[in-house]
Amino acid sequence: MAYIQSRFGSLLCGALFLAVFVALKTETVSVRHLAPGPEYGLLLFAIPGFITAWLIDHRCLTAALYGGLLALPFCYLIRVLFFVRVRTLPQELAYAASAIFWCVLGALLFLLAQHFVRTLRATRRRT
Repeated sequence: MAYIQSRFGSLLCGALFLAVFVALKTETVSVRHLAPGPEYGLLLFAIPGFITAWLIDHRCLTAALYGGLLALPFCYLIRVLFFVRVRTLPQELAYAASAIFWCVLGALLFLLAQHFVRTLRATRRRT
């Protein structure tokens, strides 16, 4: 399903990554109710990778990775300028690495689902 050329995939993923980041930080999307606890909002970073893999035919994993890396400086700049700093720099880097991991994992999950669908269709044709 190649709807977008692969050279724009990183930009698309970066824009979606930035949108998820802003939605989480402005609490437009609230995923936890207690202050100390796990960051379930990181799971939402799989959405940009999933959408990127759906819209780009090949090289979707690198597009998801480069898109996340492209969006990170903008995310950190938004965080510094508009939000109160509650984490140290190493904690911010760990959060960013986790967000990129989930973004690439979203692309991998799409590829896995696509493989299962193709395999299922091929077995149905043979029978």
